[in-house]
Amino acid sequence: MKYLIIDDEPEAIRDLSGVVREIDDHAVIDTATNGDDAYFLSKQDSYDVFFIDINMPKKNGIQLARELKLIIPYINIIIVTADPGYALEALKLYVSGYILKPAKTEDVREALDNLRNPVVSRQKGFSARCFGDFEAFYDGRPIRFRRTKTKEMLAYLIDRRGSVVSGAQLRAVLWEDELEDTDRLSNYFSQLTRDIKTTLEETGCDDILSIKRNAYAIVPQKISCDLYRALDSDPHFMENYTGEYMNQYSWSEFR
Repeated sequence: MKYLIIDDEPEAIRDLSGVVREIDDHAVIDTATNGDDAYFLSKQDSYDVFFIDINMPKKNGIQLARELKLIIPYINIIIVTADPGYALEALKLYVSGYILKPAKTEDVREALDNLRNPVVSRQKGFSARCFGDFEAFYDGRPIRFRRTKTKEMLAYLIDRRGSVVSGAQLRAVLWEDELEDTDRLSNYFSQLTRDIKTTLEETGCDDILSIKRNAYAIVPQKISCDLYRALDSDPHFMENYTGEYMNQYSWSEFR
């Protein structure tokens, strides 16, 4: 997994990094000594777990945690602090753990074994997160789409889990209130089709998509996805489902 450790004390970062590496042989660890640097790093890369100290200059850990949750709603934050007085505030943020310094191996291990949100983004190849806001990844990095509708098109095909969808069905889902303007939508849909193919080709995962004669489908066997694992009764992913699913799309309410 990939971790970001935020603490203004270099010794604390060194000690906690050692504990994390003791627990996770494949840990990738980035560090920051203040909230502004941590916020910048979190927008440049994706992290599975954030370890945050509370008492830092300019911006304390609680303020940073609130800001991070606005850009990463399904975030795993573990507070590591010498001050027990912020426990209630941290609980209100639904953090994954609250550990008192010096961090003990058994405490860090317990927090990592009970993360609030499932970790799927570190997997090699293509993966998708459907619980909460939809996001697609390749080798752990978010895939950037040129158009928001392209991303939504992929989300809907992942939701269908390999079922073939026609172009007309996709247009009805993507533009449910604008179907009268058929010529414009047809042209725009053609652009989306080219865009999704180009994006996946550039990313290196175009084999996850099948497009044949107006028939669109995802290849579920080539995808790692929290939805699929939950539907296959993986207990870890079932217990992490909180009732929120692809929040940014109105059609997802029916799922």
